[in-house]
Amino acid sequence: TPPAGTDAKAAAGTLEKIIGSYPPDGQNKVDLGGWSLVDGSYAPGSTVSIEYKSGIGNFAKFLNGGKPFVDDLKLAISADGAVDVKSSSRVGDSDLGVNEKRLSYFVASLRKDGWTAPDPAY
Repeated sequence: TPPAGTDAKAAAGTLEKIIGSYPPDGQNKVDLGGWSLVDGSYAPGSTVSIEYKSGIGNFAKFLNGGKPFVDDLKLAISADGAVDVKSSSRVGDSDLGVNEKRLSYFVASLRKDGWTAPDPAY
């Protein structure tokens, strides 16, 4: 939830800035395959879909036929600027904490800008 009194357009802009600040090659060996915007725009009342690739290297070769693991992040921006988040692995039983690490990065950044956000829980 954005800080009280924040305009919904400004909140969506802050969200776009923070999501865009995520390192292209991941953080702490997470998302080594990068990420890309799949669909949507950062505007009140819209949904943004982002795709992250992780598990590059020997681990992926052994468990996923040499292909990176793909995770999906969906951000539903409400009319008042609040955001509902869904982050999930596309395949598999476990992501070894990758989605939680990614969301923790975003939560910490949003909190620095005065947002209220719960800790990611899986």
